[in-house]
Amino acid sequence: MSDDYKIYILQMYSKTIPSRIIRLLTHYKYTHIAISFDKNCNTIYSFGRKKFDSILNAGFSIENKRGKFYRKFKETLCRIYELNVSKEQYIKLKKAITSVKLESSKYKYDYIGIVVRYFKIPISFRNKYVCSYFIAELLEKTGVYKFKKESYFIEPKDFEKLDNLKLIYTGKYVNYSVN
Repeated sequence: MSDDYKIYILQMYSKTIPSRIIRLLTHYKYTHIAISFDKNCNTIYSFGRKKFDSILNAGFSIENKRGKFYRKFKETLCRIYELNVSKEQYIKLKKAITSVKLESSKYKYDYIGIVVRYFKIPISFRNKYVCSYFIAELLEKTGVYKFKKESYFIEPKDFEKLDNLKLIYTGKYVNYSVN
């Protein structure tokens, strides 16, 4: 594994109503997962709201640390992990994100999946994701990591178990900077 290629996995808690409900149900501090390719994590990719003021308009999301959502929810807490990947894995990850971005209209947030997965029902729907399922499948399809359970059952807490994961920050997302 080359140290020259790094990705960043973010566990987050925004204190929004949906994140509070998820926290209540999972009993886990962080309720959202995102991925970034830049060390400052200014741009992150995930599945969630497409617009900061609507939980119903959700799907593949590209969020910016200085964008509307994090200006409103500036108290969002996070853990940021750094993970070394090979050049090949890094290129595959970037291509996968670009592909989803180019066809983002066909990807939807999996509201039904949240319920069925809570009850451990093994079901997935084509092009429908929640944040943890999307990032887990992304890591698996690009050869970065293979989880011990199906990717649609992965929860935010499961990302702590990745091999060679290095915690580099804990605190408010908007305060994180390497400069």
